Amino acid sequence: METDNTVEMKILDAAGKVFYMKGKDGTSMQDIAKEAGITRTSLNYYYRTKDKLFEAVFRHTLELFVPKIAALMQSSANFPEYVDELVSTIIDSMIEYPQIPVFVLQELTSNPARVPQMMSELGLNPVLTMERFRKEGALSGLGMDPRQLVLSLISMCIFPFAGKPMLVTVMFGGDESAYIAAMEERKKLIPEMISSMIKNMKE
Repeated sequence: METDNTVEMKILDAAGKVFYMKGKDGTSMQDIAKEAGITRTSLNYYYRTKDKLFEAVFRHTLELFVPKIAALMQSSANFPEYVDELVSTIIDSMIEYPQIPVFVLQELTSNPARVPQMMSELGLNPVLTMERFRKEGALSGLGMDPRQLVLSLISMCIFPFAGKPMLVTVMFGGDESAYIAAMEERKKLIPEMISSMIKNMKE
C-alpha cells in the first residue's frame, strides 16, 4: 500500500510534467490526476486548488537547486572560484531540471512576490555575497554598479534555457544533443567572458 508521502511525491512529479508541457494556465486538475494515475477525488484530498499544487511543485523545484547556490554564497570562495561554481551549478541544474526557468517565468507572471519570498526562505541572499566581494575589492574599479555585472552573469546562464524550445530549433536544427553540448561548453566560456569584462572595465 502506498503511503501518503509516496502518493504526494507521485502527484508532485506528475504535476511537474504536466505544468512543464502545458503551462499553468493550460493545465487542469484532471490532467494531473490522469498523469498521476489517481482519481480527481484523491488529488483533491492532497491539493484543493491548482494554485496550491503549483506552489508546492514550484517550491519542490526550487529546493532542487537553490540551497546549493545559497551554500555557495555562504562559502569562503574567492570571486573567480565563486563565478566558476555558480555558473556550473546553474547550468547543471538547468540541464537536469529544464522545468526550472519555465516555472520561474510562469510564477513571476502570476505571483511575482512569491519567487523572492521562497528564495529568501531557502537561504538565498545575494546582497550579502556582493557586499563581501565589495569589501574584498573584487568588484572595485568597475566604473559601474556591480549589480550590472551580476545581471549579465545570470542572463548568460539562464536565457539559453528559458529560450530552449526556440534555440534548439533555430540554432541547433532540432538537435538537442548539440544544444546540451553547447550548454556544457558555456560552463567554461561564461567565467572567461566575465573575467574578460572585469579586466576591460578596470583598464
